Amino acid sequence: MMKRSLLTAGLIAASLSNVHALPYGFYDARSVGMGNVSVATGGITTAAFSNPGMLSVNENSDKFALLLPAIGVQVIEDGDIINLVDEFQLLFDGGDPNDAPRMLEILNELDGDSLVAAVIPNAAFVYSGESITWGVTLRSNVVVSSKITDVSLVLPNPNAITRNLGVAITEVGIPIGTDFSFAGMKIGVGVTPRYVQVNAIEYVEFLSEASFDDIKDRDTQDLGSFSTFDAGVTLNIIDTFRVGFVAKNLIEGSKTTSPTLLEPNGSTINFDTQYRVGASFDGGFFTLAADMDLNERKPIGFENPSQSLSVGAEFDAFSIAQLRVGYQTNMASGATDPDLLSVGVGFWLGFNLDVALVAGEDSSYGAFVQTGFHF
Repeated sequence: MMKRSLLTAGLIAASLSNVHALPYGFYDARSVGMGNVSVATGGITTAAFSNPGMLSVNENSDKFALLLPAIGVQVIEDGDIINLVDEFQLLFDGGDPNDAPRMLEILNELDGDSLVAAVIPNAAFVYSGESITWGVTLRSNVVVSSKITDVSLVLPNPNAITRNLGVAITEVGIPIGTDFSFAGMKIGVGVTPRYVQVNAIEYVEFLSEASFDDIKDRDTQDLGSFSTFDAGVTLNIIDTFRVGFVAKNLIEGSKTTSPTLLEPNGSTINFDTQYRVGASFDGGFFTLAADMDLNERKPIGFENPSQSLSVGAEFDAFSIAQLRVGYQTNMASGATDPDLLSVGVGFWLGFNLDVALVAGEDSSYGAFVQTGFHF
């Protein structure tokens, strides 16, 4: 069934090739626990992924920082699609004509719905020098997206088509940042050149037979690579208040899959420029932050477009333990994604251990766990 094989499919997709990246999404457990805020919060390892303008913000005054390993899983459900598909497949396999009315009802509910799952492994190394901070990042995002279309309500065997797209995007980045003072304010600036490799799997099958376990038997398409870069800036207006701005994919790109019967022109994966602003207030034992996308992001597969508004808070106990909470919503026009609530904890045990959980309606959820070192 789709429910039982969904996350397995994501892990299988992750093993097909080296995979790193997505335009904007979950980067580290601290950000996830705080509602996915990242533009004006965090330390040098967080900045290496989210905003290179934050690289000069070294909260621990350490020379080296290592993030390894870090891995996240996310499932966003547009409607109660997982439970409905499982119910439909059980009724279809049962072959009882009396179940036809319920099968028709399920197909009407599913028509046009989508499901997206992602597996996100990351790693980073950062060195903080006297005037320049630089690093190397490896970032992964494997997205498995499915949409239900072509619903047939013909009895006695109503059915539908599932269109499935798996995208694996491999990225290596070299973040570089510095800071300077102007009019009594500290300004941080940075850039991250990135090399991106894109692979994809695309196929269709009947809803009655849908199983993401089949993905391991599909051919992977090598869609090629491209280079781009991000740029960011932060401004400490006062010691406790910081604002930030980041622009991602300043060199835009796109990749297109091979043509299919349902997609004669192939499916296009866009890497458009994205703009995001953020602000944070550091009260010592607590931090409050908010981020907002300034433009909509096109979907990778069949999910909704995205334009996020995120707010979060962190409560710190003597730099040994942290409790985090957050909230995020999708403001994109026509988007039906559920609002997401998050919670996270962090510990210093001679190394950093951070865990975050995300949940929303309709079985949408996510988790992120990471370890890190600074010295």
